[in-house]
Amino acid sequence: MSIQHVTDLPADVDLVAEVRAFNDAGVEVPWLWGLSAGPKDPLSLDQVTLMFGVDNDSGTLEWLTGTDTFVPADGTNPEWTTHYLGGMYDTPVPPFATVPTDTVYAAVAEFLRTGSRPACVTWMAAAAL
Repeated sequence: MSIQHVTDLPADVDLVAEVRAFNDAGVEVPWLWGLSAGPKDPLSLDQVTLMFGVDNDSGTLEWLTGTDTFVPADGTNPEWTTHYLGGMYDTPVPPFATVPTDTVYAAVAEFLRTGSRPACVTWMAAAAL
């Protein structure tokens, strides 16, 4: 699955290590996944989702909560880009979502521990589609 609830991840899987190994092997398209927390109902406005991706040297981060989307304040892409959800589905990525892969790994690790918006990133509202 491309979007996974944190409670459904097997306890013996180190997701950050798996994503790092996948990226280190060299990706050919920019990948994107989502991790959600809170209610399992994907239509619940109380569910939060960390969208994250890797593309060799860079990655992407988005924080989705209710009807709001946030991106890193220090993100570098000035235009909309495309990543591929689960490596297959064209998914628009808003401006300023691109960050170094180490930032992605840190944000995912923190989200897995807390289920909350990662504080290792300073967030700002994303541009509307």
